Amino acid sequence: MEKHELSKAEWLDKCEAYCARAEHCAADVRRKLYEWGAPADFADEIEQILYERDFLNDARFCNAYVHDKVEYQRWGRVKIQAGLRALQLPESEIAKALDSIEGNNYFSNLRKLLQERRSDSEEKRLRFLAQRGFTFDEIHQVLHT
Repeated sequence: MEKHELSKAEWLDKCEAYCARAEHCAADVRRKLYEWGAPADFADEIEQILYERDFLNDARFCNAYVHDKVEYQRWGRVKIQAGLRALQLPESEIAKALDSIEGNNYFSNLRKLLQERRSDSEEKRLRFLAQRGFTFDEIHQVLHT
């Protein structure tokens, strides 16, 4: 049986539905199109239309990503920044989103992580927190307050 080839409009509809379910970036959409088997030449045009129709928005995505990583994964700024850069988002949007991190919640997460690891050696705790994306200045600030 012959496989039905989707038109560009059908691929666009599929991408719009994907973007409507959760916040995604252009890299996510391109990866999904590839996974679904869409023709490679459709990706640029579909991406442009998704931006025009506000299904894709770099600022909104960066803010959501930062919020979720701080709130749910308790990541530090360094790891969050690396994650956003890996998605090839604009540096200006990454910087704005990182600036929106609230200090109280952010440092509260850091204190909780330190408390959870209180039985570890100081070296092991520092290494763990650095892997979570916290800077040594941030760690030092919390340790000495």
